[in-house]
Amino acid sequence: MAERGEASTEEIRILEMNEEEQGMLRNLAAAEGANKAEILKKIQEYAAEKVEAWKRQKVYVGIVGDPGAGKSTFINSIRGLSPTDDGAAEVGLTHTTTTTTVYPHPERPDNLIFVDFPGVLLKKGTEEERDFDIQQYLAKFKGKMQQCHVFLVFSSGRIQHNAVQIGMKAREMGKKVLFVRSKFDSDLPNMRKDKPQYFKDKTEADLMEELCQDYIKVLKEVGWKGEVNPRDVFIISGHLDYVLKGSWDIPKFRKAMIGNLSALQKMVVISTCRDFSKATIKERGDIYREYVWAVAMAATAGTFVPFAGAASIPGALAIAYNQYRAGFGLKDDAVEQLAKMTSKSPEELKTFLYTKVLSRAKLGRGDEALIDIQAICGSLGLTSAIVVDQVVDLVFPAIGAVFTAPLAYSITVKVLRELISRLEKCASELFDYAFEESEV
Repeated sequence: MAERGEASTEEIRILEMNEEEQGMLRNLAAAEGANKAEILKKIQEYAAEKVEAWKRQKVYVGIVGDPGAGKSTFINSIRGLSPTDDGAAEVGLTHTTTTTTVYPHPERPDNLIFVDFPGVLLKKGTEEERDFDIQQYLAKFKGKMQQCHVFLVFSSGRIQHNAVQIGMKAREMGKKVLFVRSKFDSDLPNMRKDKPQYFKDKTEADLMEELCQDYIKVLKEVGWKGEVNPRDVFIISGHLDYVLKGSWDIPKFRKAMIGNLSALQKMVVISTCRDFSKATIKERGDIYREYVWAVAMAATAGTFVPFAGAASIPGALAIAYNQYRAGFGLKDDAVEQLAKMTSKSPEELKTFLYTKVLSRAKLGRGDEALIDIQAICGSLGLTSAIVVDQVVDLVFPAIGAVFTAPLAYSITVKVLRELISRLEKCASELFDYAFEESEV
């Protein structure tokens, strides 16, 4: 470690920046009369804004499909609700409607909203279906459709021409359109009962692939224009346990649903929608890693003033810790929900998490975030008392500039990266343990 006032030979390269952020840096560097002090100040201000900006983002997910296709069940499950919970969509109904229905996520109702679109038009003043006219449909719903960031077309088998037309118009608006065949939890036992010989030489994966190809064929038969990428077709069950556990195509669906969103919008979804699937752990971690440089820069901004102190750093680390734990499904309320899906009790899962995974001797002793952060600092050979007059070189590859920064920044980056990696491992081990003797 460097002596007081000396620069560390270690360079911290900010590799997590996305293209937008790198463009921002290049614009700062190209500004007339810009100097390093001004650029660094702007970067600090940007980082502080970025850390909180995702909480002001909105994500709208549009959903259309046949009556009885499992839309309502999915809308409940992706929001972590069972049919009897407050705010749940009514399930098992096949009546039609002429209006959109909005379903905010209960955890962040202002940030993540699912919009259920009607698949038909009705004669005025009646519940009698009339001939579907896409232009009349757009006259009523174009504004709502344009508001959505991604569009889901649902089916449980055959698909209506109406839903296909609506999906094509969403695509023309520049929306990512995904196709969801729900109720695979019924398809699978039905196939085993009706055609038991099928599984003599074929698997669940084979059946899913056949259903996917059949879906694509039907889409074209009912009027879908253009190619359908098989990676945009998902075979799932919309029931809560299957969605939370990540059964069948759910992990791929989750990744596709956020694929075209901005980095901030992705943060909204992964920090809001509960997910107990091992298959998406790494992707969630990677999204958090994109923010490490900004969290560290914002947390240590005060320490860029010599001897200003580092009082804000523990608080910033604790906030990040709690956000990461929630995103990986490791908070107590999530563990309790996980237990309901398995043969394990909540107490058994919490004991496993705290004593075996997080390596705490006892439960409920002191501040959880502080205990775990101190343990990480110790394992990395870092002092928990951050000395602000030691420095490190920061390299911004987008502009080729080197800035002198306090060592506190370097330490905070290392702790955050290690924290994400450890919580990824915690989630993986906890989910393995929870589901080892359970079948959803």
